[in-house]
Amino acid sequence: MSDIIDTWRRDHINFSRLLDLLEAQIGLYLEGQSPRYDLMLDILYYMTRYPDIFHHPKEDLASLRARELDPGAGVVVGELMRQHVVLRDSGAKLLEQLQGIVDGAMLKRESVKEPAGTYIAYFRGHMRKEESEIFPLLQTLLSEADWAAIEKAAPFEQDPLFGDGSLEKRYESLHRQIVRELENAGAT
Repeated sequence: MSDIIDTWRRDHINFSRLLDLLEAQIGLYLEGQSPRYDLMLDILYYMTRYPDIFHHPKEDLASLRARELDPGAGVVVGELMRQHVVLRDSGAKLLEQLQGIVDGAMLKRESVKEPAGTYIAYFRGHMRKEESEIFPLLQTLLSEADWAAIEKAAPFEQDPLFGDGSLEKRYESLHRQIVRELENAGAT
């Protein structure tokens, strides 16, 4: 049980780093400077793949089991699942807009400001809610057998950016940027 929640917590730390990088690049774009479009696209590509395909579905399974065990958890579980849909859809929309800019679409800067701000703020709020409400609920309600069934239904997938295995080629530049950011943060 604690292994899965520990993995989710590590994921949240990593997602937060990526959201910080994305926010900084979006800020450059909105100020009329030259952001790293490749970096923004890689971040959003990752954020619309790994969390949406592996992280959130496993949380959904655990949350549905919690709701079975305690029908009173239905409201918070329903909200969590709705948030996962909003994150998936808004991330895909923002990725599409940024890809459009790279492909030559003439978009007003303001047309990116709201979706980017909403996605970043919403994702951060979502993680806070999971940390403060969902994870404690799951730790209280789910048994080791429940966790084993969840792991069997949605087996662990190696994180293509932060995992212990080999880094996927698509993420090499993003990984180098994250390492630079961490080194710069350590120097201050």
